[in-house]
Amino acid sequence: MKRTAMAALILVIGFVFLVSNVNLVLSEDFQKVPIILKASEILPKELLKGPNYTIKENATNDGVVSTYELDTTYGSVTVESMVLLLKRIHELKAIHKMEQLQGTDVFMKAAQGAATGPLQTAKGLVEDPAGTASAVGSGIGRFFSRVSDSVTSDDPYKAGAVQSALGQAATKREFAYQFGVDPYSPYQPLQKTLDSVAWTATSGSLTVKAAFSAIPGGAGTVVSLTGTADSLRSLIRDKTPSELQAINAQRLSAMGVSGSLQKVFLNNFSYDPWEKTLLVGELANMKNVKDRSKFITAACAAQGEPMAVFMRVMAQLMGLYNEKRKSVQSYVEADNLPLLQKKDGTVVAVLPLDNLAWTRRFANKEKAVSEAIKKIARVKGKEMLVVGTVNPVAKKALEARGWKVEEKFAEAIFREMVGKTMSQ
Repeated sequence: MKRTAMAALILVIGFVFLVSNVNLVLSEDFQKVPIILKASEILPKELLKGPNYTIKENATNDGVVSTYELDTTYGSVTVESMVLLLKRIHELKAIHKMEQLQGTDVFMKAAQGAATGPLQTAKGLVEDPAGTASAVGSGIGRFFSRVSDSVTSDDPYKAGAVQSALGQAATKREFAYQFGVDPYSPYQPLQKTLDSVAWTATSGSLTVKAAFSAIPGGAGTVVSLTGTADSLRSLIRDKTPSELQAINAQRLSAMGVSGSLQKVFLNNFSYDPWEKTLLVGELANMKNVKDRSKFITAACAAQGEPMAVFMRVMAQLMGLYNEKRKSVQSYVEADNLPLLQKKDGTVVAVLPLDNLAWTRRFANKEKAVSEAIKKIARVKGKEMLVVGTVNPVAKKALEARGWKVEEKFAEAIFREMVGKTMSQ
């Protein structure tokens, strides 16, 4: 009788356990993607419109980042992620300021001098190398013999010999520094305007200081995520892409990154020299943190500008976290995701996500990451810091899986960046 009762009890417990798990599975409230969000509801109102752009109202979210569409004076633009959106809008603001500069008397006087100056021929050599080369003969061809070196280089960001020899490349970097923009950005309207201003300044003997004093309202103030970024921008201004490549290699070596891993990362041209130098510089500044090569390993997988900017901002946010909390011991890796591990054993994910939703894809990723974390020594807890917002369902699900969730991480800094961007 006792055995029968015990067997019945075991069956009941088993049935209750099975039903509970079935209900847990059925209760998974996965959100379907794409998620349509309203730009006016998720972005600061100051960001929605500028003198040469308007952000369209509908933004498409894939559960982690949003894709924004902009109507601009230079054509339609599609931008993936808030962090890339901030970069692109800052570039659009800089273009507007450069256009204002081009309308000033100071600039037009320089442009007149540039049009009749000897450097106009050299400018043609860059913009129309085949046509101009045949017109000027072999003498200039020999003088600019290093042109072939830049043309055959695998590095698309290496400055041409003409720009370097005449000072246009350095002037362009100086203007980019003053405007707070990436001189190697793939955004062509920025490149076209920046090149034009730099050529005129170089050919027309217009100093950067004189140019900026002529801009109506000034050029605005640049705000960076970290203090390290300010010194790195100066480095990008003062060094050529080849020099930056060598500096980044030295810094990676000092971090203990192997030569083979360095080669893979440094030859990933999804990162332009600006993005690459900012990323490496932030890691180099985290001198007290071990195993920084784990972040570089993850960064090697970036394909395209959106992911490169995402990884760079992640490095900056981790540097900011380390600077503020002063509790980080090392980098760790879980399912190819770089994490920080604090001295007390807690692992921390710092993610530049826009709007985190509980999708099936993210749930699977979380499971894989959590399984990998179990294999890391001394883990005492899990924290997730997100730049944007976390859907209530996602937050509840993450907390049920042992994560302490913090949304709007570094919001004050991002809002200050937005405010300063709008002041331009």
